[in-house]
Amino acid sequence: MKPIILTLIVLTLFPTAWAQKSKKTAPKKKPAAHKPSPPAPTGPARIVGSKVYIETKNGDRIAGELLDLTAYSIRLRSDNLESTIALDTISQLSFGTPVSSRPARVEQTSAVRGEFLRDADVMLSQFGALATTLKSGSDYTEYGRQLSEVRRSAERFITKYSTGDNASEARVLSLMTGALTDYTWARTIWTLKFGRSSDGTVTENDSPLLSDALALYPDLRTSAATENKLSVDKVVGGLWRKAADKLDRARALSSYPR
Repeated sequence: MKPIILTLIVLTLFPTAWAQKSKKTAPKKKPAAHKPSPPAPTGPARIVGSKVYIETKNGDRIAGELLDLTAYSIRLRSDNLESTIALDTISQLSFGTPVSSRPARVEQTSAVRGEFLRDADVMLSQFGALATTLKSGSDYTEYGRQLSEVRRSAERFITKYSTGDNASEARVLSLMTGALTDYTWARTIWTLKFGRSSDGTVTENDSPLLSDALALYPDLRTSAATENKLSVDKVVGGLWRKAADKLDRARALSSYPR
């Protein structure tokens, strides 16, 4: 009888002792650590989407919404069209404030040599003769002949002085080169009228050169717009005005009267 009683006592006490042991050794749960909220970013304000004003080295001014800015170029939207401009062609870049509202730049930084002035006078006179002909009316063939003569003289003039280090002379050369490019583009775009509808209109996709001209001068798109097309005559006339404006600035730098 005693063995049976002893066995019952052991069976009765063992679960209680095991439960107490388990209770003592069970790991206690630590309260969850409070993680502080990450601080709000304090980086520089984003400039993408802001209004940007650009003046190129040719003196052209463009305004639009900034889309992207890299170490080499700037991409913006102007008149609902996107364009990319290389930074090395930009003379002034402004955010939020139009370039025109800033103090005017003093372009002439060094005296122009007498020899350069004499040669520039001859060159500007040839450009002036071309501009006078265009104001009085010129056909495509005559325009091409005059432009070829001006181009030959301009190339000789530019080649002669392109290796100099005079800043003012370099600026005059740049303006003349830009004017020559405008006149050349105008003649090529003029050919778009041939063999087309009698209304003299085209679309931007009709010529890569036309697309390039409109990208460089966004204001031409507005002035030449005819419904959903572009007037060739207005684009050509606009390029002539761009060329004349550059030549006016070249004369001012050379201290020549208009």
